[in-house]
This record gives sequence, C-alpha cells and structure tokens, in this order.
Amino acid sequence: MTILRWKHCKSSIIILVVCTALLLSACTIVYKSAGDIMLGFAEDEGMPYLLTTEDVFMGCAMTEAFTPFLLSFSKVTTPPGQLAIMFYLLAGNCAEFKAWEEELRYLRSIHAKNALEAEDARIAQQRWLYLAARRQLKAYQYLLSVGLEPGGQCPEFKTDNEEFFWMMGLVSGLQAIINDMASQGSAEVPLDIAAKVGRSAACLDNNKWWGLPAAMQAAIWITIPGQKPVDRRPVEVMDQAITTGLQQGMRIAQVLAAQVALGQGEITRVKEIIRKHAAEKNHTPGNPAYKFLDEAATRQIQAISDRLWTQATGKRTPIGGLGTFWDDSGKAVETIDIDDML
Repeated sequence: MTILRWKHCKSSIIILVVCTALLLSACTIVYKSAGDIMLGFAEDEGMPYLLTTEDVFMGCAMTEAFTPFLLSFSKVTTPPGQLAIMFYLLAGNCAEFKAWEEELRYLRSIHAKNALEAEDARIAQQRWLYLAARRQLKAYQYLLSVGLEPGGQCPEFKTDNEEFFWMMGLVSGLQAIINDMASQGSAEVPLDIAAKVGRSAACLDNNKWWGLPAAMQAAIWITIPGQKPVDRRPVEVMDQAITTGLQQGMRIAQVLAAQVALGQGEITRVKEIIRKHAAEKNHTPGNPAYKFLDEAATRQIQAISDRLWTQATGKRTPIGGLGTFWDDSGKAVETIDIDDML
C-alpha cells in the first residue's frame, strides 16, 4: 500500500513539474511575443510620431516613464539598441532641464546675496547634471551594442534610420562629456569619447543631417586641446553648419555653437546666436519630421538666454523676449508691479 502511494505521489510530482515547465515556457513565449510587438511598435510608430510633436516636456514625461518598461523586454527578446539610444538621450535632456532650473535658482540667490540658498542650488544642479551625463553615456554605450565602435572604420548604413540613430548616439556621447564636465567629472565619462565622436561625425552626410555632423566636429576642435586641424577654421565650419541647418528648419547646430561660445566666455557671440535663432524661428518653420528635436533646440537656446538674463538682472528672459537683452540700446528692462499681484 505504501509503495502504491509512493508511485502515485511520484507520478503527481512528475506531472506537476512537466506542467510547470510548460507553463513557464508558455509565459516566455507570450512575453517574447508581447516584447516583439511593443518594441516593434515603439520603433516603427511611437518614436517617429514623438519626433513630429513639439511638446518637449510631454516627450520628457513619456521617455522617463516608458524607458524602464520597454527596455525590460530585452530580457526575453532582441535588445532594442536603437530605441534605447533615443530614449536615454531624451531622458538625459529631461535631467538637463531640471539642472537648468537649479542653475537659475543659484544665480537668483547670488543676485539676492543669499549664500546658503546659492550653495544648495549648486549642489542640486550638479546632481541633475550627473544624472544627465549618466543617461547620455548610457545612450552612447547602446550605440556600441548596435554597430561598430565610433572612432574607427565608418559603418555601412543600410537605411536613413540607421544613420540617424548613429548620429544621435554620437550626440549623446558629446552631451555626456559636456554635462560631466559641468558636474565636475562626477559621472566619470571617458574623455576619449570626444575624439571618437569627432572622427565618426565625418562618416555622416552633413548636408542630409542639418549640418550637425560638422557642428559636432567644430565643437570638439574648439574645446578639446590637440584636436584642431591645421587646414580648417573651426569657427567657420561651425557657422557653415548653422547655415546648413537653418536652411532645413533644424537649429540643433546653433545649440552646440552657443554652448561652445558660452564655455569660451564669448558672450557677444552667444547673444548673436540667440538673436539669430529667435529671428529664424519666426520665419522658418521646423522640419515637420523632426519638429521635436528642433523644439528641444529652442528650449536649450532659451535656457542659455535665461542664464544670461538672470546673471544680469536676477530674473529670466521676459515673455516674448527671446532674442532681446537687458542692455539693448533704448530698451527698458521689463518690470512687474508687485502690488498688482497681491
């Protein structure tokens, strides 16, 4: 009787193990199918749609919320390398936006001679810059997983999409370095990425991609010691890159130019770039297929303008005032009657 019970129990255990294995296998198949569908939709429809929108902050909310969810499917299906490049780049930009706000708080505190508030704002700013650099470095690292390592042989692009994602990966690497330097190197982004990005930018079609490849090269030549070529004038290359982009309704090259000029202390040139950006924005519509990137460029130009305004006056650029400055001839600085707000 005991033997019969044992045989029956043993059979039940075997059946249970087999059923569990089948269920787990079925779950894996379901997860893989779901992952393939979700990632395929995100790459084919979701990201292209996002790039046509102009609400940068809504795009931020979407990328920050969905990045962990979508990339979790890489455990059961092919890792979405190209998608990850864009998601981490945009998520890094979201952290940058928050760093800018903390910088403005720092500048207002300096203006008001509030040392404690200024110190707190600077700490918060560097924390956000650290996060931005780490996210953008992650985007660059995903570039390594989907193609050749930048800096060497040029990849053979089969589609415009492949070339676009390659370029965005290079932008991520460059932005990671910029934000890491601003955070005093807390993110430990390897500086040799800059040279690799500069060489790899030459693999891209400059006219097709809004002058951005040339702008990246010029930015590196100007800011990184030992990178300047003997037969090129980086500022001229940058200016031509800006012109190429403006002709196509894409103003990303202006952002790099303004960042470089600001870092070099060339405030007059920074103002000229901001004025030109504002003027062109009013006359040339953004490229409809990449409107999101063009709007993100405007937000970055706005942030640089806000920084200059806040340093000088204690407050950011007035509403409708992008392209104007507090010291313009014959211009009175806008003020608000506090009594009207009470």
